Amino acid sequence: MAEYKSRFVELGFYVSGSRRQFNGGRYVTDDADEIAVLNALVDAVRVDEPVKPEPKTEEPEAPAKPARKSSAK
Repeated sequence: MAEYKSRFVELGFYVSGSRRQFNGGRYVTDDADEIAVLNALVDAVRVDEPVKPEPKTEEPEAPAKPARKSSAK
């Protein structure tokens, strides 16, 4: 399922000669033709794509600090 947001509340677009419209600045679809048209629109942004996590680098663990000793006064 693809979800798009628009900066316009009721942005309209055409797919195969038929008019489609955003509702409240949001449009959700599974249709491949609609997704192709929406990807080409500059006023619509796909928001459901997962963000690719950055690869984590292995950092060596810091050695544990020694326990405090009580002072002999």
